[in-house]
Amino acid sequence: MRIFALSTFLLLAVMLAGAVDNQAFLGIFAETSMQRMVGMPDMSDMLKHLPAGVALPPGIALPGQAKRELTVRLWSPGIAPRTAFARLAIPEGLKLGRQLELELYRPEAERGQAQGGGGGQAAADPGKIPDFTIMRYWGSSAQVKPGQPEVFKFAALSQAEQEAARAEAMKAQQGNPYYYKPDWTTGYWPTAKQPGALADGVALAGRYDLTTNYTGNVGIDVPETVRFLGTLEYASPDLTQQIDFTQPLVFQWKPIPGVLGFHAYIIGMQGQNTLITWTSSEIRHFDNFGWDYMQMAEVQRLVNETAMMAGDRTEVIVPAGIFKDCDVVQFMMIGYGTGAALAEGQPLPRVQTKTTASIMLGGKMMAGMGGMDFGGMDLEY
Repeated sequence: MRIFALSTFLLLAVMLAGAVDNQAFLGIFAETSMQRMVGMPDMSDMLKHLPAGVALPPGIALPGQAKRELTVRLWSPGIAPRTAFARLAIPEGLKLGRQLELELYRPEAERGQAQGGGGGQAAADPGKIPDFTIMRYWGSSAQVKPGQPEVFKFAALSQAEQEAARAEAMKAQQGNPYYYKPDWTTGYWPTAKQPGALADGVALAGRYDLTTNYTGNVGIDVPETVRFLGTLEYASPDLTQQIDFTQPLVFQWKPIPGVLGFHAYIIGMQGQNTLITWTSSEIRHFDNFGWDYMQMAEVQRLVNETAMMAGDRTEVIVPAGIFKDCDVVQFMMIGYGTGAALAEGQPLPRVQTKTTASIMLGGKMMAGMGGMDFGGMDLEY
């Protein structure tokens, strides 16, 4: 389901709000990620037992193993000429050479369609959306809190609201990997020529200098305190066993230095027409799918409002029973870390960090996966 795929670059929509017409933006994003599936063991310990001199290729991660990724985006108003270039000089600590060569993505003027082969195919019209129900829960507690769930029914919307929902559904299905708007150019990295796999022990700190011939030059210094964040490691629940959704679901994780705030949410699909969601927010706050890289001040504001969990938090509880009838249940958690930014510049630069965990928790379609023997593989070391 595309609803499980979060766009890393919805950030631009926020950056553009109230922006000066000719303002460009440079984003340097550092993510530590981990993926798991219930019933599968944490295979990251296998790395400790590989023969001497044997290692996984860079960029490949086993279930439970940390994966570090660097992403660069340069958003600028106007369609860059064919002679345009953008290069980012980077610190030695990234172990990626002296500079990154950004490729440029140009939508056709006024249409937002990709030129040449650069963009994805437009999605087919999804037609009439069936009577769809969303049930929303929020807050950490063993039992469902009073006043929940909040139920949203598509059939109860006005015709104008339904049309707007259809338009959003079509946009979500387009599958374009870069956020863009008509008459804007997106510079991006990694690229096919520079895949960007990171080696072990890389560091973010140092000087970054962007050079272009179409949208300005800018440099930013990243202090030693800004680093790739640690991995989200869970002591609870036991992800090697099938989860009992009739009981409270307790997530406990190891502390991660440098995290300013956490946000967790779960999406469950029940049948074809019912979506159930839960968020760790203690207030009614449902902007889950647009939260990605965030300014540090915004993270602190949301922590103060209890829409996000504080960075020293190590536990959250999902109420019992709310996902017990779901076919598929997916968990996502994000920890937002420190970064660096300038108040002015052309382009306006930001360096940001986060750590994420994506876990397929199970559901009726995955019943019986706990305790799998994985074809007789010897997983005891």
